[in-house]
Amino acid sequence: MPMKGFTSVVICLVLSACTADKNVSRSFYYWDKEFHLSDEDRTLLEGLNNERIYLRCFTLEWDKPTKNIRNIDEVRLLGSWPAALECVPVIHVNQDFFQFIKPEQIPFIANAMLNKVDSLAKKANFSFSELQIDFKWNEQSRELYFALLSSLKAALDPVEQKLSCSIRLQQLQFPDITGVPPVDRGMLLFYNTGKLNEPGTRNSIYDPDVAARYVSYVKSYQLPLDIALPVFTWGVHQRNGEVLSVIQNITLNDVRNSGLFIEKAKGLFSPLMTCDFKGSWFKEGDRLRVEEISPNNSLRAAKQVQPFLSDKQINVAIFSLDSMNTSRYKREDFDELYSVFE
Repeated sequence: MPMKGFTSVVICLVLSACTADKNVSRSFYYWDKEFHLSDEDRTLLEGLNNERIYLRCFTLEWDKPTKNIRNIDEVRLLGSWPAALECVPVIHVNQDFFQFIKPEQIPFIANAMLNKVDSLAKKANFSFSELQIDFKWNEQSRELYFALLSSLKAALDPVEQKLSCSIRLQQLQFPDITGVPPVDRGMLLFYNTGKLNEPGTRNSIYDPDVAARYVSYVKSYQLPLDIALPVFTWGVHQRNGEVLSVIQNITLNDVRNSGLFIEKAKGLFSPLMTCDFKGSWFKEGDRLRVEEISPNNSLRAAKQVQPFLSDKQINVAIFSLDSMNTSRYKREDFDELYSVFE
């Protein structure tokens, strides 16, 4: 009996020591075109002890008509940045961008990107110790993309500023082929695991069976990894098996209550007539698949990846902070997600 009690004490002390060594930073992504925190947002962030916001600042694209690089969807900052929150600027790069770029343009592009972020930071009165780039690279775009990352890293303050980039699950499996980006940290996006137009797909945002094929590669990846978890919803509009558009922030109830669709199976809809819905034009025979991430889905994703994240310092980011997602989740749901890693 005394020996059993002693063993329990030792186990508790070991677990406490392991927990104390972990430093988990709580954060959200913010992806809307206007940045404004409502009173409800501020209350939520304060209640969760959130420390940072990953702010999508703009998207970089190649404009084919003018054959020029341009920034689109630049965030509009309404007011100054909240002093209690750290800002991590995020630059999204369109998928086909590097098809039109030449190697000699890379230093110029990197300089223009940093100047734009510095301008936004000055305007909104925030400084940043990390810059993040979001791009889904492949074997064809790898060389130029990694060159851009290297140029950005060289231009940042080596002591005060770090560079990170988004990592997809599929990019973990064969690092010899996909490469490991030249950054300080990676943000593993633990979502968009399935293919939008693959037959039989029911939820491409998070499929635990698909995620299970890749999650074991997390531990051996040659970069410190942070983690981003999904709480969002969308609708996939298909015609003749092809994806026409992805409609952000719609729910099953939105479609059911519209009176415009018939539900063929759970989450699978066909329009009753030609109609406009949420900015997408539907014809008879089209298909709409609604994909929702519930608190249970998010929690399952967190518990699935947590055992493979061994770094003592980790940033846990929820995608994303907007009224649709915060209306479907309680503060306790978000708190439970963060707590998995603490």
